Amino acid sequence: MPSKILVEGNALDVTEMTVLYQIVKRIMLPPAFILLMLMVGFGLSLWRFRRLGRLFLAVGILLLYLLSISPTADLLVGPLESRYQPLSPARVPRTGTLVVLSGGASATIDLPLSSRLTSSSTKRVLEAVRLYGLMDQPAIVISGGSGNPFIKVSEAALMRELLLSLRIPERRIVMEGRSSNTFENATGVKRLTLKPPLILVTSASHMDRALRVFQGLKMTPLPAPCDYKSRWSRDDPLRFLPSEGALSASTAAIYEYMGIFWYRLTGKI
Repeated sequence: MPSKILVEGNALDVTEMTVLYQIVKRIMLPPAFILLMLMVGFGLSLWRFRRLGRLFLAVGILLLYLLSISPTADLLVGPLESRYQPLSPARVPRTGTLVVLSGGASATIDLPLSSRLTSSSTKRVLEAVRLYGLMDQPAIVISGGSGNPFIKVSEAALMRELLLSLRIPERRIVMEGRSSNTFENATGVKRLTLKPPLILVTSASHMDRALRVFQGLKMTPLPAPCDYKSRWSRDDPLRFLPSEGALSASTAAIYEYMGIFWYRLTGKI
């Protein structure tokens, strides 16, 4: 069992490729690509291409509505979140190592810790604490530096602070603080000497891609999904009204499908 904290550097070089990736990713995800479509439609409608401009505007408005309602969000994120079941107490091993992937954080240092971590990072930490209580004091590995090359923040360090505030012993926490994406998470974890079995904690929508990456590196972690975004709101009369939560869930699902496609294309899964 690891007895000390391993803190690796978090310096990220802002390379042209990384910056280009971040820009393209933002543009291809809602609401940016919908806004771009509406702007193009508005511009075309002011010129001689009015019919084409109106088509862009209509499609953009329709997409914004569809991606902002719960039925569409559930349809997109449901297949990702239903592939692995939550880890019930009966299936939790007594020994092993919890591996928690970071899910985003703010670099604004004057905010309280509860506001600096994203909801995904917080929920992953809480799930790790739940599993920790069912096991014989396992090590908890937190993996993640910063996913944004413009922001110098250690997501793993902030998640460590939350673990400590929740009474997890400092000697049980191991940090991998250099990785900036799922593939780097897995390669960083692989370099550590950890007690098996590994229990992988991440958002349910992200679990399939993460698990495939770990398996591709000859690791066979037990999936422990959390942070479910699908509402399964079939009986909710308000489900066809747009909401920020539904748009966020739709965006998360689209991001994962794009990530799976890219990882397949580049041979990472």
